[in-house]
Amino acid sequence: MKPNILFITIDALRADKTYGENKSSLTPNLDSLISNGVLFKQTISGADQTGSSLASIFTSKFPITSGINQFNFSSETEIILSIFKKNGYHVETVIPEHDFFRQLSKNFDESYLYPENGKSKWNKIGEGVGQKIIDRISSIENKQPWFFYIHVMDIRHPFDVSEEFDDEKFGETNYDKIVSSIDIWLGKIVNQIDLSDTLVVVSADHGENIPVTGEYMGESSKTQRAIRKTTKSVPFLEKFGLKAVMNLRYASQTYKKEILKYKLTPLEMRSFNTRGANTLYDETIRVPLIFSGYSMPSKKIISELVRQVDIFPTLLEISELETTSNNDGRSLLSIINGEKVEEIPAYIETGINLSSLLDKKAEILGKSIGIRTSSYKYWRARNDSKEDVFLFNLKDDPNEENNISGNNKEIIEQMESKLEKLKGRSVSGTKLSHDEIQKAKDLLLKLGYIDDKN
Repeated sequence: MKPNILFITIDALRADKTYGENKSSLTPNLDSLISNGVLFKQTISGADQTGSSLASIFTSKFPITSGINQFNFSSETEIILSIFKKNGYHVETVIPEHDFFRQLSKNFDESYLYPENGKSKWNKIGEGVGQKIIDRISSIENKQPWFFYIHVMDIRHPFDVSEEFDDEKFGETNYDKIVSSIDIWLGKIVNQIDLSDTLVVVSADHGENIPVTGEYMGESSKTQRAIRKTTKSVPFLEKFGLKAVMNLRYASQTYKKEILKYKLTPLEMRSFNTRGANTLYDETIRVPLIFSGYSMPSKKIISELVRQVDIFPTLLEISELETTSNNDGRSLLSIINGEKVEEIPAYIETGINLSSLLDKKAEILGKSIGIRTSSYKYWRARNDSKEDVFLFNLKDDPNEENNISGNNKEIIEQMESKLEKLKGRSVSGTKLSHDEIQKAKDLLLKLGYIDDKN
């Protein structure tokens, strides 16, 4: 009998906030899944942006080799989920309602897209989404085998915490407290299934920067809605008004950061960075990955480097379904079973931010690309291997504080060689139409990908 599969991604959930000494959340249900399964401690996202990273998961291809990202994913995109459908799986999903997920939902037999709640945020799992998930799980028990995908959007800047969880026992920061609130519902959801015949997979699209002072440098939701409304109603402001508002925002951020520089370390200052800019620190690309339940060993912690693109090949092998060779991922089942395998590097890239779409030659490609191994992290400008070059020795410098690119030409050449092999299979970026650019701007404002020029 093929296993049922419950696949959950939690937006912006960092690996170090799931397990380890940096975790202060109260997460008995995540802890239970780890106790009853396998935790991969070093899982690397393909990008620091939601659509690009999730497209990487569902296609098992890096953004650079598939050409698929946040803005050109469509119902025609070939995803590995189709193999499950061909083999008799009922596939269902509960995901947020925005363009990327709307396109993804067309690949499912049934889908529920939960709405934005009017505050530039989507309904949280405790605001009806969790109950909808439970109701749907109850209804698919007679449609086995099933594949149920869930994406949770609770962790959003500025990390608003409900009154119920606004207590130190749930975490040291608001981010941690939100993780605690999600965990309650994870328990309720997992209690609806039988782990003996269901494989539960928990991961994330990307990580997140968590300001050490608790102060979010971004604009308020009210301001972002005003920007969207103004630029739509007054076309003249499309170019000049939005740029002006962004420049004022940047000036405000710069002033705040200049004051904080006298109080905080460079590492602490990094916590105010923005995703979709030009940095790829582990805070934004290292994500949790848990396989629990069906056929999984218990209490197994794996330190080897793995990638998001490995998730679906692993699900296929566990389900004893055909695998595809035309992808960048590989099954992790041999690692789970204790076999020694050769490490395969992870490709990483930044997503796109709003300022990139204000250019007349707007494209859908982020500024930086790179390679991460268990020993080194390397990234540089997408279009120039000599610009914005960063190299870190992860063994000696796990916090990535010392850029050693200036004195390690041989290592950079090795990393660049790995990157060039992928670039040799790259798919060119796609130019956006005027309407597509407008949609992309609106989505990026909503999601908070606004350049802080960090």
